[in-house]
Amino acid sequence: MYRKFYLSLSLLAGLILFVFMGIAGYKEMTPEWAGYQQRYNKVMVEKASDAAMRKKAGNLKVHLQQIYLKDLKRVDRCVNCHAGSENPLMAEAKIPFRQHSGDYLKHHPPERFGCTICHNGQGRALGVREAHARGHDVHWDRPLIPFEFIQSSCALCHDPGTIKGQGGHKVASGRKLFLERGCQGCHKLDGVGGVLGKALDDVGSQPVAYFPMKRVEGEKTVYAWMKEHFDDPRNIVMGSEMLANLSDREAEFLTTYVLSLRSDEVPKKYRSFQRARGDEPSGEEGESLYKMFCVACHSTGTDSIYDEVFKRTIPAIMNPAFLSAADDNYLRTVLAEGRADTPMTAWKKDAAGLTATQIDKILAYITRNRPEKKPQPFGLAGYAGNVRHGEQLYKIRCISCHGEKGQGGVGLNLRNPVVQKAAFEFLAITIRDGRDGTHMAPFGKQGVGLQNPDIADLVAYVKTLGTKK
Repeated sequence: MYRKFYLSLSLLAGLILFVFMGIAGYKEMTPEWAGYQQRYNKVMVEKASDAAMRKKAGNLKVHLQQIYLKDLKRVDRCVNCHAGSENPLMAEAKIPFRQHSGDYLKHHPPERFGCTICHNGQGRALGVREAHARGHDVHWDRPLIPFEFIQSSCALCHDPGTIKGQGGHKVASGRKLFLERGCQGCHKLDGVGGVLGKALDDVGSQPVAYFPMKRVEGEKTVYAWMKEHFDDPRNIVMGSEMLANLSDREAEFLTTYVLSLRSDEVPKKYRSFQRARGDEPSGEEGESLYKMFCVACHSTGTDSIYDEVFKRTIPAIMNPAFLSAADDNYLRTVLAEGRADTPMTAWKKDAAGLTATQIDKILAYITRNRPEKKPQPFGLAGYAGNVRHGEQLYKIRCISCHGEKGQGGVGLNLRNPVVQKAAFEFLAITIRDGRDGTHMAPFGKQGVGLQNPDIADLVAYVKTLGTKK
């Protein structure tokens, strides 16, 4: 009985093995790419205008094709399925037989450039699933680039600024947004930029595993992650400090540009410019630098901004009252050294990468409308400054905005080293006169009503906050 059972089991296993071998053999004899070529030949026969063309189309050989790109060190086999990419008769055909759009192949012949240099995907693959490398069960790092972001590849060989009217308007517009919306205020690129966000060098070449995909609603690709992140940063990365106020079109443009920041080093003979990724400002350089590095946080700089999400105030650095009281040395120190324990990074060369000249140009732009009239001197030297009384006044007048220990809130962080290094006279004038356009009210005789000795006591106490724990 057992012998009969095991014999039946062996026969069943053999039958299953035979079936699987048959399926494997069938797939080997009729590969996916061959089916596409046979269908292409059939379409060519249907489109033939005379008997000679029909005969020629019918005799097209079905065979494995590939483009070997020695300089790029890659093999592309895309033409096995996209057989009509260079055929004008296929201009209205369905994909994958349709002729390539535009005149791109005229300037980028496949025998020299191939396909994957622009489109990504896996050039050696011979089936759609593997070649396009898209889907939850496919784990290639370079899936096919969606059409809406394909211009990101143009920047591998072309300067985005020169191809806006030549089929590269998306990547060119994205670069313009990148420069003018202050992206480098938080992100380094080629060693220049802020440190609040990750460096963007080669972000377009990072594998899927680099990005947290849990909250991505669309396809789990780098392309979808990037676009959705620009649409709503904190929905994709919880706790993100990125401020994005982009239209859907702007998010698409910016995604296209950021995806162009890749590690691929295309040989010199393919490039139409000497590739140097450092985006140097031009024109009114002070204004350009301000937009690149400051505008994302400070906006126009004329009004203080309270961030409801992160519960902090971004100061009005071009406020007339502030500029009239703050001298260039103080402002230069803030720009160069930053403000510890705040989002304000140090912009000096060995921190965020700006030269002293660039910092001076930003300073000149910030102070261009500084009022000629200076505030009335306070004459702090004439007051002793009682720290204990200053502490009592601080708890009554200042704690609600600046925090119990001066750590900041609606008001600035007074423990910051730059504030602590500020001149006593500057702090006294600020308390006395306040700042129009900000939460800082005047506390002197024309405001809350504090007398000069009271203000001197407050300044004395504020100067001790840097040492408190």
